[in-house]
Amino acid sequence: MAYSESTTLALSYSGDELTESADAPHGEAMQQSATREEESERSQIDESSPPVASLLPWQSSESESDIEVKLYIVTGYHGKLKVPESFCRECHLFVRAADAAAAQVDADVRVSVASWWTHFPFALRYGGYHPPVIVVDGTRLSQGHQVPTTREIVEAIQESVG
Repeated sequence: MAYSESTTLALSYSGDELTESADAPHGEAMQQSATREEESERSQIDESSPPVASLLPWQSSESESDIEVKLYIVTGYHGKLKVPESFCRECHLFVRAADAAAAQVDADVRVSVASWWTHFPFALRYGGYHPPVIVVDGTRLSQGHQVPTTREIVEAIQESVG
């Protein structure tokens, strides 16, 4: 379709929606394509994005779960600072193994990731002096270069459950 010079199109983005006020006949198609693009971006971010670590040690989200798997890592996003994966390749492997183990277990497992830089006293409490550290329900499972397998994490979770 051809548009005349008097056709105006005003787009505004607020929250999760793209709204428009226009005389243009193709407005709905533009809104649907913008929504599809946002959904595809979200699905791509979830798979390849580095972990986001909690920075504040006094903040915790108390949720109802049977077991808590706590990870203390040095890579990923720490507030506005992003530490690259090449700094500690094991950190990303720890997070992936913990997420996979939580998906395999029948119990309600909460996997939380904390920044080593601001939470190291809490990691030291479990004997974790070398990041990354993985703590399963109050017991240190592994630290440093000893990346646990998904099976080892699943066994530790099952042992903690009962």
